[in-house]
Amino acid sequence: MSQPETFLLQNAELAVTVLPAEGGRIASLVSRRSGLEFLTQARVDRTPVTPSLKAAFRDGPCAGIEECLPTIGACGEETEGGAAPDHGDFWQLGWDIDGAPDQEHLRLQATGFSRPLRFSKELSLEGSTLIVRYRVENLSSLPTSFLYACHPLFAVSEGDRVVLPEEIRELELYYSLGDRLGAPGTAISWPQSVEGIDLCVVGARNAAIAEMLYTDRLQRGRCGLYRAAAGQGLILSFDAEQLPYLGLWLCYGGWPDPGVEPLQYAVALEPTFAPLNTLLGAQRANLAPVLAAGESQEWSIAFQITTPGIQLADFSL
Repeated sequence: MSQPETFLLQNAELAVTVLPAEGGRIASLVSRRSGLEFLTQARVDRTPVTPSLKAAFRDGPCAGIEECLPTIGACGEETEGGAAPDHGDFWQLGWDIDGAPDQEHLRLQATGFSRPLRFSKELSLEGSTLIVRYRVENLSSLPTSFLYACHPLFAVSEGDRVVLPEEIRELELYYSLGDRLGAPGTAISWPQSVEGIDLCVVGARNAAIAEMLYTDRLQRGRCGLYRAAAGQGLILSFDAEQLPYLGLWLCYGGWPDPGVEPLQYAVALEPTFAPLNTLLGAQRANLAPVLAAGESQEWSIAFQITTPGIQLADFSL
């Protein structure tokens, strides 16, 4: 059965555009009250990527909410189970619509190529909240490990605010362009670094900043982004027992090639199984989930949009 190129979910509060053929990605999340778009949009037309272990994420749309599984960073053959591509298999694949969708519900699934994993997600609109329920299943007769991170690239403007749980006072630096915040592994205080940099405030589009940080194990699975001009926020919520870590990507014109358009301007709040960028690293740290033959694992993430016109002081997790 042919799949529609675009599928629109909508209710009185939200309009959500999904592109099944482009990695099943959520391409648009709009508040119907304010008209505000919360997701980055693809800035140039891209030639469809041929699924491959050598595919580069930068050659894809690099926009909206995509899924990283079974890895985020590329892994070589030394990885248990073999090599895995940059940002995983599933952003490269067309996803099939499963069942009969309606205006507020959509189920999608795809089967990976680097691992015998079937990945499915069910999208539901409940008032001003988009809920995504995930399931990964091992189709093989052998145990298979994987790493997952949600990869939502949120649209931002200078002065917007990243809001993390009160428990977060420090993050571990994975990458900082030009070592602005230090070398990988450096402990970075939050929200203000020891250098006096206010990391929770979104910088200018051309600031040439790109940084990846991870929290320690979370007690509470909530975080958010406050859009200052509209006075409207987005809150991510998830079960910290299921997704115990959060990755934070701050990119203000620092990727993929500083000074060369098109440059990314986005914040990503990435619930994940491990504070590591690769499946190999997660395996070595004993943090990669392992599915027995035929076994499956489930989790969910909710994206809640607040009413517009609120003050930052009223935006709470």
